[in-house]
Amino acid sequence: MNSENTSKEDISFYLGQAVIITNTKEQLEPDMILSEHIEGDYLGQVEHEGYNVYVLKKSKVEDLKTIEIRVSAPENSNFDKEGEDIVHTIEVNK
Repeated sequence: MNSENTSKEDISFYLGQAVIITNTKEQLEPDMILSEHIEGDYLGQVEHEGYNVYVLKKSKVEDLKTIEIRVSAPENSNFDKEGEDIVHTIEVNK
């Protein structure tokens, strides 16, 4: 995953805390030990990238049809939302 602050303002955006929801009815947070840390504070016009690893607890990869990723909207220094929450669905195992 990668993201960029195109604003001159400092923002907080926690891509590294994105939650996924699977068609197999699992809601998962990233495994912080296996994932690569993605910074949450964007001090000026900067980019951050890394990856999140999610460990299925009740299903197998071959059972997946969709994975929905949810990320809370970025916030400014006053904790006001800057934009919208992100919800993106990925189809897998077609």
